[in-house]
Amino acid sequence: MLTEGEIRALTALHGEQTVSELATNLDQSLSYTSELVERLKTAGLVETRRQGKTKQIRLSDAKALELLTDLTQQYSHIDWPELLSGAALRVCYFLDTPRTATELARRADVHRSTVHRALAPLQHRGLVYKTDDGAYALNDGFEQLSTFARELAHQVHRQTVEEQTDTYTILWESLDEFLVQAPTEITDELFIPTGPDQFQRYGLPLLARDRRHYLYSEATSELSPEMLCCHMLVIDSGARTQSYCLLLLSHVDIDRDELRAQAVTYGVDDVVDALCTYLDTSGAQRTSRLPEWEDFQELAEEYEVTP
Repeated sequence: MLTEGEIRALTALHGEQTVSELATNLDQSLSYTSELVERLKTAGLVETRRQGKTKQIRLSDAKALELLTDLTQQYSHIDWPELLSGAALRVCYFLDTPRTATELARRADVHRSTVHRALAPLQHRGLVYKTDDGAYALNDGFEQLSTFARELAHQVHRQTVEEQTDTYTILWESLDEFLVQAPTEITDELFIPTGPDQFQRYGLPLLARDRRHYLYSEATSELSPEMLCCHMLVIDSGARTQSYCLLLLSHVDIDRDELRAQAVTYGVDDVVDALCTYLDTSGAQRTSRLPEWEDFQELAEEYEVTP
């Protein structure tokens, strides 16, 4: 997310300033401030322009900055850069709902001790409290901390994909990953192809559309069938897509625990549970978007799949 120095730079920028003026306001060297500005520009949080021999800097119109400005103006007595530095923003991203330290650690990919250490100053300030069942939650009035973290991540994701294509739609995102739809091919190795055209890897050639889908991830290099199933349901959870997912689940050796974990991550656990129940009961228990068992058997026979 952001370092303390980057947040201090953002809160110190009012109107347009030169790098030299910003360095003076931050009481930092010119070289250090120049590096801050370049990182913030890469993230799409500041804009720069040349005026003669000087570089003018101003905040961008990113939604995250509106939220940061609201926080700093409404609670000017709080040292926000200090509170939100390090892992605090990573953890706040997942405080959209009360969560235990264990769940926060898993989702933010940090140690439990890091969660406690990051939230202790916020708890001391009254921004965060512990519920009766031991979960962390944001106090009334500070819910926008989670929104700020999410908007910040969204801004970074936008900048990342805009380096690859001008036209895109982000279909799902988390702190460090996102699922994107684009009309053109993206060749960057951090963008992993997914979606309908990846079914052919499992001997299930689907009619590919003119849209391409990618998972951006710095931590994942391989697309598992469990992930592919969940991605398909994020892309389109209609009846046809669910039937294709049934084919995949019937045709490939699926780890049900891994499938459930991925489904929770992508927010499609209810649909995945319904698919598994459908297969386990040979269609006796089905939702309105799932086919009659006889119809699914015909589709499976067409693709040489045994349900």
